[in-house]
Amino acid sequence: MSNTGFITRFSFSKTSILFLMVYCFFLIGLSSCKNKQKIVLNNGKCILDYKNAKTLTTNLKANEFRFNRLTAKLSVESLIDSSSNSFTINLKMKKDSVIWMSISKFGIEGARVLITRDTVKLTISFGDKKYFIGDFSYISKLLNADLDFEILQSLFVGNSVAFYDEDSKLKPGSSNCQYTLGTIRKRKLRRVMEKGKELKESAQSIYMLPESFKISRILFYEFNPERSLDVQYSEHTKVDSTQFLPLKMNLVFRAKKNISIAINYTKTSLDQEQTFLFKIPEGYEQIIYDEKK
Repeated sequence: MSNTGFITRFSFSKTSILFLMVYCFFLIGLSSCKNKQKIVLNNGKCILDYKNAKTLTTNLKANEFRFNRLTAKLSVESLIDSSSNSFTINLKMKKDSVIWMSISKFGIEGARVLITRDTVKLTISFGDKKYFIGDFSYISKLLNADLDFEILQSLFVGNSVAFYDEDSKLKPGSSNCQYTLGTIRKRKLRRVMEKGKELKESAQSIYMLPESFKISRILFYEFNPERSLDVQYSEHTKVDSTQFLPLKMNLVFRAKKNISIAINYTKTSLDQEQTFLFKIPEGYEQIIYDEKK
């Protein structure tokens, strides 16, 4: 699975819930960590022990968020250029099986989403009544990204799929008293941008807190066309005796539109019994995806 080209678009128009659904896939829960990193200060400056890419990816892998069932309630505020919106999401996930969302505004459900490993189902009751049943190719085309169930699930719980299999291609480093892993060295990226050159491949970086190796930030860059996604996480809180989630998340997407999304977990629980109700009401119009367009 490639780790490039993973940038999204969002719009709160007639098709807003489609984009909203996929932006929700960037919610990231972070795990607890057994390893502790000693932080040394030298004249007030943070100094971290050097760790190679293999060590950093091993720490990430060892501290993945592990669950069987996750249930959560999220409050979301979005700003698209000068247009703002707020809404609530009820989320249910069964590991390696189902992702289910109910999206509401003012207490009224406006959309429902059911995703399995090979199927995406969606009903929209905001404005025009519509539904969609298909595979990930429709969502991938909307987002200009190569998506599948594994990627979405991993992003929800803070596990970066592509990084772990490509240690030799990753560049370790540190920035602002945090460890970093990237597909391109920061110095090279700076030189390229200063000289106005183009990079053929996309760049991706992960920032980790040194005392816990939890992900604090994820950056995605596309250079042609130029666009980026910056996701930052804070207020990590236990949801059971060992697992942590960041209760606050901020996403900033820059492309033709400037988009900011603030996400707060208001309720979370693990391993509750779940149902994944999904029904297409009568009279809803089907969204037809033409792969040739």
